[in-house]
Amino acid sequence: MAGLETLILSLRESGFPLILLWLLTLSVSYGILSHVDIPKSKVARGVISIVAAFMVLFAAASGPAAVFIENIITSGIVIAFGLMTVIIFFEIAGAKSGKEHLFAKHPIFFGISLLILAILIFIGAGGLGILNMPDLSSLFTEPIIAILFFMVIMGVTVWVLLKEGGK
Repeated sequence: MAGLETLILSLRESGFPLILLWLLTLSVSYGILSHVDIPKSKVARGVISIVAAFMVLFAAASGPAAVFIENIITSGIVIAFGLMTVIIFFEIAGAKSGKEHLFAKHPIFFGISLLILAILIFIGAGGLGILNMPDLSSLFTEPIIAILFFMVIMGVTVWVLLKEGGK
């Protein structure tokens, strides 16, 4: 067991978490750019992805001055990775509304969802402090967030049951 701890500590000291963060950022940003096919050139996608990955690496490795940038970029990458996973599952499942894909059928809903996610990332990264607005973290403690999450899940469950019951 001591050998495993030594291995983990030596990997951590050599910067392995930063390398994984760089690789995750590179793969997620390249995947998103390839999925939406912007820009058309694969080389340009690669360059954009490499630059984004280095920006995340510099923000993660620097001092406290870049904490806001680090939080917003890493949160954005995590959210983008989660969204890509959801999109992949929708594509695998063949989720369609009529003959159109779900995302093409309801672009306004998904656009508003992405806007809400961007606002939440900005607030979570400490953006309200930059705007000299009061911090909302004292209002949302862990028990309150857990209750709100439970209420949302219950609401979605009731909505799905009522929707299925009407058929």
